Amino acid sequence: MKALVLPLGEEHYALTLTSVQQVLSSPRVTHLPVADPALLGLINVRGEIVPLFDLAMLAGVAAKPSSTFAILVTTSQGSAALGVAVRPESTELDERLASDGPADAPRVYPAGDRLITLLEVETLLVTSRLGVSRAN
Repeated sequence: MKALVLPLGEEHYALTLTSVQQVLSSPRVTHLPVADPALLGLINVRGEIVPLFDLAMLAGVAAKPSSTFAILVTTSQGSAALGVAVRPESTELDERLASDGPADAPRVYPAGDRLITLLEVETLLVTSRLGVSRAN
C-alpha cells in the first residue's frame, strides 16, 4: 500500500495516498481567534477555503503546533488540510504487524527500522468533534 509518512514528535504516522490530494509548502494561514485549538485556521487552495487542522493535536501527540506543510486530504464532507512541521515522504507499506487487539485497533506497519501507525482521516476529524464542512 502506498502511503504518505508523517513524523510527529518521536512517532511515525501515515495516510494512504488515496486520501491525499497534495502537499502544500508554507501555506498562508488565516487564523481564527476563537477557534478550537486543533483548528489552526483556514487556507485558500485554488479559490476553495479549506480548514487547516493541527495533525499532532488530532493524533494526540505532544508536539508544537506547526503548519510548515499542509496535507490536503479528501473527506466525506469535502476538503480539509492537516498541518505538519516536517515534509512528509511517500513510501510503500508492507504487510501490517499481527495484532491481538480489537478489530478497530490502529494498524501498525514496519518500514525499515521504524513502526508506522496508519491514520484514518475521517476517524481523526470525527474523534476531534470538529468535523469538516465546505466553506463555499
